[in-house]
Amino acid sequence: MEKQSTPPPKELTTPDTIPKPKQTSLAGYRSGDLALGRTTVLRDLGDIPSVSLDYFKSAALPPLHEQIDVGKIKESLQRDADVWSQASNQWAGFAKEPKDSELSEDMTFKPLSNVFDAVVRGAATAANTQAKLRFVSRPSESPLSERSNATRPDAYLLLVKKKSIDAQVNKDHVKDSNINSWDDIVVSLEFKKGNGNVERKDDDKKIVWSLHHIMRSDPCRRATFGVTLENTITLVSKSFNFLSEPEHLIYFFCSLAFAYDHELGWDPTIQRVCIKGKTQYDITVRTDEGENLVYQTTRIISDFNADALRGRGTRIFEVCLKSEDGKPVDDAKPAVLKDCWRDSDRDREDTILEQIFTDLQNQKGIEQADEARKYFLTVLAAGNVIVDGKIDGTDSLLRVSDLPTDCTWYPLPADEALKAKPTRAGEGLTPSFPCVSGSAKQPQVHHRIHSRLVFEEVCQPIYELRRLDTVFETPRDAHKALQFLHSVGWVHRDVSAGNVLRAGQMGKLADLEYAKHMNSKTTHEVRTGTLEFMACEVEAQKYLFGEHDLIIPYGTTFNPPFRFNPLHDMESIWWIPTWVLYYHVDQDGSQVSTSQLAWFNDLFPGRLNSRFSTFSARMVYQVLPTPFHRAAHEIEIMHQKLIKAYTNSEKEMPPAKEPAYTEPLENLHSSFTQYFTSAVEYSRGVSLFRPMVKRLHQEDPLLETRDNKQPKV
Repeated sequence: MEKQSTPPPKELTTPDTIPKPKQTSLAGYRSGDLALGRTTVLRDLGDIPSVSLDYFKSAALPPLHEQIDVGKIKESLQRDADVWSQASNQWAGFAKEPKDSELSEDMTFKPLSNVFDAVVRGAATAANTQAKLRFVSRPSESPLSERSNATRPDAYLLLVKKKSIDAQVNKDHVKDSNINSWDDIVVSLEFKKGNGNVERKDDDKKIVWSLHHIMRSDPCRRATFGVTLENTITLVSKSFNFLSEPEHLIYFFCSLAFAYDHELGWDPTIQRVCIKGKTQYDITVRTDEGENLVYQTTRIISDFNADALRGRGTRIFEVCLKSEDGKPVDDAKPAVLKDCWRDSDRDREDTILEQIFTDLQNQKGIEQADEARKYFLTVLAAGNVIVDGKIDGTDSLLRVSDLPTDCTWYPLPADEALKAKPTRAGEGLTPSFPCVSGSAKQPQVHHRIHSRLVFEEVCQPIYELRRLDTVFETPRDAHKALQFLHSVGWVHRDVSAGNVLRAGQMGKLADLEYAKHMNSKTTHEVRTGTLEFMACEVEAQKYLFGEHDLIIPYGTTFNPPFRFNPLHDMESIWWIPTWVLYYHVDQDGSQVSTSQLAWFNDLFPGRLNSRFSTFSARMVYQVLPTPFHRAAHEIEIMHQKLIKAYTNSEKEMPPAKEPAYTEPLENLHSSFTQYFTSAVEYSRGVSLFRPMVKRLHQEDPLLETRDNKQPKV
């Protein structure tokens, strides 16, 4: 490959996007501890907007059926003695305030089912249509789910015409039509007789977990709803008294019970199907040219990015194209479909790729542009998802683009850090050892656009490879992709083990959503990042290798605005083989040594700004299995070359300027090419195995999310 020269950047005028790691990508979330899982989700979510009831009705709830008049339904119900008590001026089933009831919580709130039934009967008559939901209260039963979850909601609103299929019934359960599925739950409900902070926080934790479980488990969902005794959570509405303000409860029930499926959060472009006893999905990709292509999934490649309630919600499937008659296309090659919610101010990945190839062709020639394509994925189809005739996005789900000016922030009750148990990886998640990270605050709503891409290559992520030489060949090729990017002034900004992929005999670099030209003056809202492979300076959001004893003239400030540069991509790709070496063992059934585990935890602590001192020092690779040593020595040389490149680029930084990285980067690219190649040769014949991990419990699928719910009193 022709030696690539990286152009110098123009003067820095725009600070870079601040990265935030996802707590649900860390090991603690996968630990099998429900309390820790709930805490992790709450920390990821941060504070959420609290809005007025009027705003919530107009923005978040489905629009009310035009023939339904809440005032008339209220008047009709208040004339019915079985529904409304004139004496207490509240719902007849609630003779007392819930906090004054001597009954259990389950029995105290049981009359709410009768209220729902009465409301929808009146609304159904007015609208001349049947309700699509029914009220279910089975607090002692866990709804079925493909993904293990033993949480038992106090009640829920369930689809009358279910979308779940028999293939989802756990083989350990008796097939029973009375057993409901999370796939059919529209609204989750949690109740407490008391209304103090302790009760409210407990309900908040449980309702957010239920919403989280629905969204992470069901690819057919775009949104869901939840209710506690006092308030509604997607946005959070201001609280209301459901006893003395019945019109709000009537409105809530009516808006949901008679809504269209897409208004209830379902995606009409994904259909759940049963293929040979297993759940698969028919997914429609509408291209920019207006063509509708239907692909049927054969397996989930990766869905761990859907675990975060904030984020791109990326799911990746292996798929096959279907013909117009609904049958799989004969001899159709498997492909990969990526479903994600990108930031609304970012281009789609296929657009970014073409921008890069155009720059390569204009600056380096057609041959170099064609050569570069070998190291990236091939896009077969791409388009934005269309729902109800509009591009699908969070602003269309909310129906209002901006939050109201009187919006406040509702703090969710994340507990203090809890001790994590050993973990097993989810689909597409880089395995790790236990850790718990701190909370990430989210100060604003970030709108996203729902889009899909289909790629030709069905790849393996690097953490699934089991030969050490293949492991080093893969980032060696991905490094060539980075050379092409850097040669025309682009940076990737999210290199990780999840997007350095193996396709046949080639390594590929994927996930270009965050790629950006260095001279771009645009900035984006806060983004998530892959913590294990994030450059130390990107974690710290400042330059760390400059001269600390530089004499600064009086009246000037040495505080250059931080921006991602190509050296940070180089560090990220270096972290990948480092992770491979320090995580794995060379014998099946072996455990990592105490020294290797200590080094792994120092290198990958699972917390921001906790490993720079380890990164700055020489690494001890002798703690690794002996067959890893020669390759690890090459990786350590790359490590020292990387530190030297940082130091040389930052040693003469004047105020308000960024590092002079052009020459150090060119030298570093040459070094990485050399030492990746030698690492491959030194790794021939060496196998990789995931280490055995001592577990506190057996891997019982139900243990992963067991909810020790006690009888309510």
